Amino acid sequence: MIRQILLLLNISLIFGELISPYNGALLNHTHVLFEWTQTPEATHYEFQLSEDPDFSNPILNIEDNSLIIIERDVIDWNGTYYWRVRPIYQSQQGSWTDPFLFTTGSSLSSSTVDLVIDDQIQPGITVFGAFFNYFSAAIDHSGREIWNSGENDLVYYSTSKYGNILGCYLMPESENNLPGLEMSFEGDTLWEEPNNEFLHHDLILLPNGNYLGIVETSSLGPIPVGSWTSSFQGLGFQADGITIEFPWIGDQLIEWDRDTKDVVWTWNVFDHYDMQDYDQLGGTWTEAYISLHYDWTHVNAVIFDEDESALYISTRHLSRITKIDYPSGDIIWNMGHQMSSNDINMGTDLGFSFQHSLQKLENGNILTFDNGNLAPEFRGTDEPISRAIEISIDGADASLSWSYELAPDLFGFASGNAQKLDNGNVLLTTVGGGGRSLEVDVEGNIVWEGLYNLSLPDGAVYRANRISGIFPAAYSVLINNYMESEGVSGIYIPSGSSSISYTIMNEGDHSLSLSCQISDDEGWFNSQNVDLVLEAGMSEQISFNGEVTEIENGNAIHLLVLPINHPHRSKTISVEGYTTQLNLDKRPLPNSYTLAQPYPNPFNPSISINFSLEKDQSILLQIYDMKGQLVSTLIDKKVSSGNHTSTWRPYKTGSGVYFIQLSNGNNAQTEKVIYLK
Repeated sequence: MIRQILLLLNISLIFGELISPYNGALLNHTHVLFEWTQTPEATHYEFQLSEDPDFSNPILNIEDNSLIIIERDVIDWNGTYYWRVRPIYQSQQGSWTDPFLFTTGSSLSSSTVDLVIDDQIQPGITVFGAFFNYFSAAIDHSGREIWNSGENDLVYYSTSKYGNILGCYLMPESENNLPGLEMSFEGDTLWEEPNNEFLHHDLILLPNGNYLGIVETSSLGPIPVGSWTSSFQGLGFQADGITIEFPWIGDQLIEWDRDTKDVVWTWNVFDHYDMQDYDQLGGTWTEAYISLHYDWTHVNAVIFDEDESALYISTRHLSRITKIDYPSGDIIWNMGHQMSSNDINMGTDLGFSFQHSLQKLENGNILTFDNGNLAPEFRGTDEPISRAIEISIDGADASLSWSYELAPDLFGFASGNAQKLDNGNVLLTTVGGGGRSLEVDVEGNIVWEGLYNLSLPDGAVYRANRISGIFPAAYSVLINNYMESEGVSGIYIPSGSSSISYTIMNEGDHSLSLSCQISDDEGWFNSQNVDLVLEAGMSEQISFNGEVTEIENGNAIHLLVLPINHPHRSKTISVEGYTTQLNLDKRPLPNSYTLAQPYPNPFNPSISINFSLEKDQSILLQIYDMKGQLVSTLIDKKVSSGNHTSTWRPYKTGSGVYFIQLSNGNNAQTEKVIYLK
């Protein structure tokens, strides 16, 4: 299988090639990652970006010693751009690559910024999700939109600790119309829940690699006696607080196995909460009269604490936060408003109500966004007030250690969240005032305020978070001492005890855990592994020692680099090793061919694959999945020289990432494509 994956992901390094953005790409972000392959003997590279195909007036001209540039300033929406790269050698400049073009789509938001104090804000970008008009976007500190979800109808829930999006997308034709998923900011779907139940509000990635979400469940219950009693009796119900006659909607936590998507753990509110407890003041029973079901618990946030192996959930309509032991499912404590069951252990005087979002802080405190729908009843305010609160927990005692109240006109009756930032500030997000986020310091001073300009009923901000960037797994791999002679590339490795080395650079926005495995056709290096962690902006040289036997021709050496938490960003770097001083002119060159970028990409229902051959030759055109398994063979025969087109129509294949590989027995070229159903 490893050998198959190596062939699948092989990147040809004989000639420098542009990789990303691919030629003709349509991007939904203006922060753009440019990547190309290594050129033998190049000391560094010159990069140009232009709005004109002749590059007569480039808008960017820079030099870089890696294979990646992330541009964050000069690219705008609704633009067409051209880019190219050329190698720089010790004594001369190389030739420019043929240029690639890409276009940027349209901005989706109407965001603005009212206030920014540059030296007091947390660096990064602010990503938010919008309900009802179903999109997500990210803005920089000036309010400039730099990313959006395009046509995916995506609602952002949160960012995983590894920098990917967790959220849902609108699927209106489905009964469960908001399936949850994990995806990259570049649009790759990395995981999707099976959609057997209605998932809502949250999906999280557990430390064991599985996913856990909040899904809807139901049971019959009584209609309690209250001001609504006569209304329900008018519909023919007993409404006596005893008769089991009315559907109650509750919530269940479900853990899915990452690979099989089987349910491996559940926790149900009907098994752990008492139905004597219900909202009496927030109007939920009036809503039940209209909808003919009672939205009992409305769990709207879940987090997992690895240190304590515990889950925390926010139960909106009970104004309650619960800590749950995992995996036993036992309730450790309930915090919040006391109700008939007397099941609340602490925090009855904190006064939060209809809260939304949870964050466990390094000091052990809990941060939540108190929507404050019942602030007049619970706290004695004149009107509903939303606030961010940090709750300190000491044994069986809970107290407020910090809070920030929003102005009454920014009251958020639903949604919203609070996020503690690395600099100690807190980012509050509310649907109030058209939807906005405020970054406040510990003294309560506003240092940044972003407005999303979303108005109900057509749009409402769901949550927002400050993140470091949209490229969590951007890295370069350079082969050290990479040479070329007579048009053939490779490295010289003397026979005997010798080594090969690479330089890996983390050019993304997050810390990166990498597993590097080397293999070769002659068995020089015995499939050695090196694991390393690179912080953002750092680089490291890795070496592999081997026993090298003298050979007449080259030995194909493959380095598989696997980002542990981003397997879709794996790379295999292949190079020929020689035991002579690269006197390579006697080695026959492989038959020449070119695999163009398949189009359209992403695609549905079919994709066109164009390739050209310089001479008649036998070729294989095949499709592989993410696991390196062969999905389809489109061509396996001798083909005449010239331009050719093949079409892949994956009728019985699931959506996801696939690799199209063209090979001729000597070499292989691969293109990644995304099939969307």
